[in-house]
Formats: sequence, structure tokens, C-alpha cells
Amino acid sequence: MKCKQSEKYLLRSLGNRLNPSEAIQLKEHLDSCPHCRKRQSEYQIIRRALKEEHFPETKPYFWERLQPKLKGKRTVEPWFVGKQFGLRAIPLSILVVILFTAAVFLFVPSPKEELDLSQTGIFLLENFNPLEETQPFLYEGGDVNKHLMLIFSSLDETDTIRRYFP
Repeated sequence: MKCKQSEKYLLRSLGNRLNPSEAIQLKEHLDSCPHCRKRQSEYQIIRRALKEEHFPETKPYFWERLQPKLKGKRTVEPWFVGKQFGLRAIPLSILVVILFTAAVFLFVPSPKEELDLSQTGIFLLENFNPLEETQPFLYEGGDVNKHLMLIFSSLDETDTIRRYFP
């Protein structure tokens, strides 16, 4: 038997809660281990000191007043709940910050990179109005309707071959 097990048996023997087989094992161990014998003598000294001590009697109705308090609801202090949440939130917030930082570095393109855009994409990206460039051509000769009629006159043609194959 190990000393740790014998200490458990020693504590149980103080309350006379040992089986006969456990008592025999404890006695055999105590015969061979001076450390555990010393511990047994210390426990017996403590037990005698507690038996000799005169404890005062409890006040009248002590137990009647104590029982409802023990059965009553435990109140939870708000700062205690916040403290527990705060301690759990610290690692979570650090993780969120790290993930957000990683996402920014991985998914946001750097401004130095040039984008390969078509002419239409550049117009849309810069909020450019392409009709502003054509207005001087339309107003050169005067009448705007005349110029527009010339531009869209090809739509009235019945020859569709020219239209699809320039």
C-alpha cells in the first residue's frame, strides 16, 4: 500500500469507517512506515484536542434561523456577472481583431496595383459622362436634331447584311 492510500484509511479510521480488510492493510503499512505512524499520532493528538474542547451551546432558534437562509436563493451580484463575461470576452475580442486584420491584409487590394479595366469600366469607376465628349461634335454645325438623325439613320435601313457584317 502507498502512503497516500494509507492516509485516506487513517482519516476513515478516525470515524471508525474502515472495513476489517482495510484495517488489516492499514496496520501492516503502519508497521513498516514510520512516516505514516507519525501522521497517525498527529491525527490522534488533533482528535483528542477537539474532544477535550468545550464548545459553547448555540443560541436558541439558531438552526431555525439558519435553515431558511441556506435554502434561500443566492443573489448574483451584477459586477460579478460582468467580470465573468469580461474575462471570457477578452480572448474572443483578440481573436476577432486578429481575424479582421488578416482579412484586411488578404482581401483589400493595395492602391499601388493597377487595375486592368476596359474603357467602359474606367468611365464607370471615375463617374465619367461619355456624352460630355460628344457634345462639342453635336453642337458644331448647329442643329442637334440634324446630327442625331444622321447618326441614327443607319437604323432605318432595310439592308440587314451591312448592319451585322461591317
